[in-house]
Amino acid sequence: MRTRLALLPLLVLLGACAARTVPAPVPGPAPAVVVGAKPSQITTVPLGRSAGAGAAPAPAPVPAPAPVAQAPAPTVVALEPEIDTPEGQVQALSFDDLTGWADGDHMPVLLALRTACDKLLDAPVDSSVGGHDVGGVPLFGTGGDWSAPCRAATGANDATGYFEKHFAPVALGGSEGPAALFTAYYEPELRGSRTRGGIYQHPLYALPDDLRSGVPYFDRAAIDAGALAGRGLEIFWLADPVESFFLHIQGSGRIRLPDGTVARVGYAGKNNRAYKAVGKTLVEWNELPLEGMSKRKIEDWVAANPARRDELLGTNPSYVFFTEREELNADPTLGPVGAFGQPLPSMRAVAIDRKYYALGIPMWVDFASPVGPVQRLTLALDTGGAIKGSRRADYFFGSGDAAGKAAGSTRVRGRLIALTPRAAYERVFGPIT
Repeated sequence: MRTRLALLPLLVLLGACAARTVPAPVPGPAPAVVVGAKPSQITTVPLGRSAGAGAAPAPAPVPAPAPVAQAPAPTVVALEPEIDTPEGQVQALSFDDLTGWADGDHMPVLLALRTACDKLLDAPVDSSVGGHDVGGVPLFGTGGDWSAPCRAATGANDATGYFEKHFAPVALGGSEGPAALFTAYYEPELRGSRTRGGIYQHPLYALPDDLRSGVPYFDRAAIDAGALAGRGLEIFWLADPVESFFLHIQGSGRIRLPDGTVARVGYAGKNNRAYKAVGKTLVEWNELPLEGMSKRKIEDWVAANPARRDELLGTNPSYVFFTEREELNADPTLGPVGAFGQPLPSMRAVAIDRKYYALGIPMWVDFASPVGPVQRLTLALDTGGAIKGSRRADYFFGSGDAAGKAAGSTRVRGRLIALTPRAAYERVFGPIT
């Protein structure tokens, strides 16, 4: 399971949650066409739906116009190939289509990919690594398709050349429709103690042994009222119940202990109850307007209405349980562990919907963040309850207050492009010549 969703306006309002859902990939129909040229040199027409009753047949290719007599033939700007599926179009791109690609520093992602390859290669040689299918063909390849890229990653020194040689970019959703929606998240730091006393009165619980998968457990109001007290499940005691509440949304964090050391905690499970955003509750109570809702405004409302704090927090029945990530305690530079089981590199990881994308694959992101343009290669290493659809991503800004401010202000449209192994690309679109 993933680390957790950001304290963004979207989460505050719509209820993204620390719990991670992993829906199974939905196969699409067989591809309507096979294209056999390099993406930047292909001229095709959009395809109709390729299978199913009443499906529209693919229109015939339109011939190029004849050149004017005694004049050079006109230059034809190629259209990128697209394949229709029930989920929308899958569009092949070239690296020239990625603004900023040529000047980007891709080495941090190559280094992270070397770790991700350990799991990508766990997939059977002839089985999908996950994500979208096109007519039963895995768009992001099989375990066998990742063999060559992962072997080459070990000794590669030219990151740009490595990715261009072993991968091809594809866009889910095609060239039409709205741009992808980007939100962001981060790893907060909270004051806490391993023992109860003084200001440290608010428990952070480990996963109860009587919690059953899919079975609703005690809700937040009951747990905050003491339903788990006396069972030895407290792993830390925190100073601020509101910070603790938002830690549940993020799903991971750093606990600053009284002696100055830091302990790392991560998501262990949840109580199988639906998340409800407290920002939405405040709107329903006519306490705050919908426009401009944020974590800061919620905190300010609680500070002004301390007697109603527990009432407000209790309107979100979802509750997250944690585990101490001792393997991260010794190295403060490591990010929290994401859904793929490896630490998230700051500003080089995204959370995606596993229905459409495989975990571990490279993803190109291009959006305007509050701290400047973000045009860079990342890895899909996480998931999130509110991250749904092929045009949706949650960008990891890192740890600390600055990352939190940037994450909390990010809700913007941009481009989300996946890289797939060449072998997988050619199985769907045909050989790259």
